[in-house]
Order: sequence, then structure tokens, then C-alpha cells
Amino acid sequence: MSISIAIDGPAGAGKSTIAKRLAAKMNYIYVDTGAMYRAMAVYFTQNHVNPDDEREIDASVVNVDISIEYADGVQQVILNGDNVTAFLRTEETGRMASKTSKYASVRKKLVDLQRKIAKENNCVMDGRDIGTAVLPDAPVKIYLTASSDARAQRRFDELVAKGEQCDYQTIKEDIEQRDYQDMHREISPLCQAEDAVLVDSSDMNIEEVLQAITDIIEKKNARIATTKSGKTVILAESAGFCFGVERAVNTVYEQVDKENVYTYGPIIHNEEVVKDLESKGVRVIENAADFKNTENGTVIIRSHGVSKKVYDDLKNTGVEIIDATCPFVLKIHTIVREESEAGTQIVIIGNEKHPEVEGIMGWSVSPVHVVDTVEKAQNLALDLEKKVCIVSQTTFNYNKFQELVEIISKKGYNVSIRNTICNATEERQTEARKLAKRADAMIVVGGSSSSNTRKLYEICKNECNATFYIQTLNDLDLESLSKADCIGITAGASTPNNIIEEVYTNVRIKL
Repeated sequence: MSISIAIDGPAGAGKSTIAKRLAAKMNYIYVDTGAMYRAMAVYFTQNHVNPDDEREIDASVVNVDISIEYADGVQQVILNGDNVTAFLRTEETGRMASKTSKYASVRKKLVDLQRKIAKENNCVMDGRDIGTAVLPDAPVKIYLTASSDARAQRRFDELVAKGEQCDYQTIKEDIEQRDYQDMHREISPLCQAEDAVLVDSSDMNIEEVLQAITDIIEKKNARIATTKSGKTVILAESAGFCFGVERAVNTVYEQVDKENVYTYGPIIHNEEVVKDLESKGVRVIENAADFKNTENGTVIIRSHGVSKKVYDDLKNTGVEIIDATCPFVLKIHTIVREESEAGTQIVIIGNEKHPEVEGIMGWSVSPVHVVDTVEKAQNLALDLEKKVCIVSQTTFNYNKFQELVEIISKKGYNVSIRNTICNATEERQTEARKLAKRADAMIVVGGSSSSNTRKLYEICKNECNATFYIQTLNDLDLESLSKADCIGITAGASTPNNIIEEVYTNVRIKL
């Protein structure tokens, strides 16, 4: 499977220059998509086609044949049998391309060609909508930009060096007009893809920009590998500990040299981490009643948090309390406490048996309603005279959260919706969904009792039938991956990096 690097950005940001240098450095093919649109524009100009008449454009497109050839690694654009590469960078061609590239017939013809090239070759492709529309699954996306002043100056210097007469202000106005047209066109407007890395080259020279992008790619490519049999293995960037989990686990490890260290419940939902902490003398307390039998020591509240009653019981024991509750969960505790004290009805979107939800429920001064299915949302009956506040378990499926909230909102309540799903959870789920769409097989790594890992598995399974849920490398059957050309790997927020790396390394080496 080929690997594509997508570089998007406005005119004059240096995309083509950087993409060419990058492709040569990586021994990839360079694909200048803008040159294809300019070649189309050359045809329109030569044949006096009106760029404002879509019907005339559509009729002309069928007569255009554009192909790409490479001479010493340099892209040559062939228009109806003629090499028009030398005519692509004129101002007239640029203006025509900006006007005509918005039409669906033009874009379809050229996007099909671009995707075909990317499918057959490792390539660096630059343009206006590569990461958003042409190659939305490209593993590396860069949005290269610069101020209009910087871009105008570069273009002015380039034209002067060629001996052409030009005016700086006219060039700047032309660039800004192109930006507006590209950003506001109806089809595939210029914008930064959600997963693209922004690089602003305004105050950077070519070498600095190239190095910055190379660093980004090297970091990305550390998670993309080709096996000896030619399979592509991709490790999700978001796989592994989230901020809250890493904070909680580190907190416990910092206390292991003390005597009588306890956690209230397993510090995270990962059996391997819990076993390792137990080997270091950390004991797990499962409920408040166990406090009566503990010796003086240190009790660490896990990342999921606890109810107010449990917290008060802990304080009454006299032991040292270290609160490792995830800050995002603490925020929900505050919302629920304040809203319920104000007389607002509380609805929690989540699994009522999950320890995080149990803890959240315990901060309300009035009964709460927990909803995790369509049926429960449909059957929910609240007081129409009172306000309603909806919060969510931090690891709940974002799409399902929206679905349940929509059902509740249609009941006519005065609803305040607080989307308390952790950003890391949304990012992890979004990345897992995209990766599963691309992959022939998916591996989801995490503890069997991990709620967020289970949700990742469900998301991946919905997109890729060959999805496997494992806790460690020992659970992985490599033979089940033998027919997959592209293998994706993701992991829950409570999965240690050493377990993820072990799985990733073995798949790369042994397939």
C-alpha cells in the first residue's frame, strides 16, 4: 500500500517548492495538483472558453485529456498530447485556474487522476484540498501558509528575477482575491483538515520550512511501517495513556516507596498496570467499608473519581488522601453539584455501573437520571417546570451522545447541554474511525474492563469487520492478519505504552 503526504495551503505559501524538495529527499513522486488545474486553464484560455459560464466549461472538459509524466523525477504535464509545463505559471493561467477550479466537472476529472496516482505510488501531493477532499485518509497532512504580505513579496521577487515588470500591490491584491475565491468556493473550499499540522512559513526560509515538515513526517512515520511482506502497519497517534490516566498512574508510582499505600478501586482499568502496582505493595480498596480495616497510610483516589460520600468517608479515616481524579471528571462533579443545588434536574449520559458515573451521581444533592440507550432516552420523564442539565461520562461515544441528547431535547424541556466528553476521547474515537475505514484489519489494545477501549472496539468493528480486541501481545493471533494489506492499531486511554509498542513491533517484524 502506498503512502501519501498531503500538503495544502493558499497560493504563494511555498507548497510546490517544499513538496518538490520533500519528494526528492524521501524518494517519493511529487504530484503538483495545481499544475493539473493550470493545464486545464491553459486549454480554456487557448480555446477562449468563458470561465464564468459553467455550461460552457462542462462542455469543454470532455475534450481535455491530461496526463502526468516524469522526467528525472520532475513532473511534466501533458495536455492533449502536448507538454504544457512551461506555460503553467503565468499570471493569466493562474487567474483562469482559480476561476475554473471550482466547477464540479473540472474537479472530478482531475481528482480521479490524482487519486489514481496516489494509489499506485508513494507521493507528496500539494494543492488546496488534498487533505480534506482528494486524499482524506492520507497519513501525513500539512497545512502550509504564510501572511499575504510575505507571499506577495516572494512572488514579486520571483517575477523581478525573471526580468518581468510587476507591481507589488497588484500582486498582493491578486493573492488576497485568490484566497477569497478558494476559501469560499462551493465545492471543496480551501481549509485546514482537522488532522493537518499547521506550518506558518512567513518568517522562515526554505530550509527551515523543509526541516520543520521533515520533523513532522518523521514523527508521523514512526507510527507507519512497511513489513517485509509489503504490508502497511499504522499505529494511531492518540493510542495510549490520556492526560488524566497518565497523571493518576504517575501519582501512584511516586508513592510506592511509602508504607501502606492504597488506591480506591483499581487506579485505571488495565490489569497489567494493577498487577505491577500490586507487586510493589500497592493494595486496592474496593468500598468504604474496607477503610475500617486499614492501617494508617496513603489512599489515592483513582482517575475515575469518587462520590462525595466516599470522599467524606476517606477524610474521616484520618489517612492521607491524594486525589488523582482526572481534572475533566472533577469539572463534572462541580457542574452536577452546583446545578443540583440550584434545583436543576440532572441527566448523565453514560453507563450507570461505570465507576466514573457512580462518582458523578454522588455529587448531586437530588436524584439523577442516567441514560445510555435510545430506549432510556425515549422513556425519560422529567418535570417540565424545572430546568434540565445534561452531562456526559468523559469516555462516552460522541456520536451516541449527540443521538441521545437530540431525543431528550425534543421532549420540550428547558435543557442545558454540557458536552463533558473529554477532548482526548473525541480525538481518539475520530482517529480510530478514520483508521478503521482505511485498514483491512484493526487491532484494539486495552484492558477487558476498560469502557473507553470497548467503545473504540465497537467504533472500529463498525468500520472494519476484521477488528480484534486484545489485552496484550499474548492475545494476538498473527495468522488472522495474514490477508490484510493495511493493519491499523489503536489502544484505550488506560493502555501502557510498553504494551502498545510490543504489539506494534511484533506486527511489523513478524508479518
